[in-house]
Amino acid sequence: MALRTPRVFLLAVVNLLSAACAAAQSDPAERAEFRIENRVFVDNEKEPHSESTTVFFRGIVYDYLKKPAEATVFDKPRGRFILLDMTRRVHTEVTMEKVAAFADALRQWAASQSDPFVQFLGDPRFDEQVDEGSRQLAFDSPWMQYHLTAVDTEDAAISRAYREFSDWHCRLNTLLTPGARPPFPRMAVNAALEKRQLFPSEAHLVIHPKKGLAPKRMSIRSEHQLIRRLVESDRDRVAQTDQFMAIFRRVSFEEYQGKIAN
Repeated sequence: MALRTPRVFLLAVVNLLSAACAAAQSDPAERAEFRIENRVFVDNEKEPHSESTTVFFRGIVYDYLKKPAEATVFDKPRGRFILLDMTRRVHTEVTMEKVAAFADALRQWAASQSDPFVQFLGDPRFDEQVDEGSRQLAFDSPWMQYHLTAVDTEDAAISRAYREFSDWHCRLNTLLTPGARPPFPRMAVNAALEKRQLFPSEAHLVIHPKKGLAPKRMSIRSEHQLIRRLVESDRDRVAQTDQFMAIFRRVSFEEYQGKIAN
């Protein structure tokens, strides 16, 4: 007599195979789990202008700003950013589509301007120099220079995940901060870093005097520490943030930007 395989068992096997296939086909960047500690200094400041921690976990990125106490969640699978204000206990959402549309409009506006500096910001072209031995990179132009010290990521998934988040976060910043620098110069640098699977441990940006968007010479230095493995406190922080997204009051983007009554 032929043995019949239980239907429940067959369904379990099918589900396991489906999960395995999905994992094999998913973007490796979505499986990368690591943390970055960031500090930014402006001009000759001795103390950081800003400090933040960025956690990459299961395809979602959690960026925590120290002061003010805010978190930005890059939820690519659902095509959105979630912004959380820890003090006011509110959150809002911005779609990736809206962020991309704003960046595209900014690029088109820059291309329509007669000022060569503004045109450069919309379509940056750098003279790129790389010292492979010391991992020093220089991106030069008449208006802006990036000088970076980099380290090997040792993992293409980390390189990909970092570039993707950094690109989108730069786009988001132009939407959140009126008058912010367009994201495209930094995105060009990010592309060069990913190509070489490098991570910027230190970056120096110098913007030269120019009428309009940069009225005076500005120097910005940032330090970034890559931690390739998450610890339990990172996962606890992510879990807490997920809880905050569920319990914080949701408000409109305009309200979140500062129109909430205290």
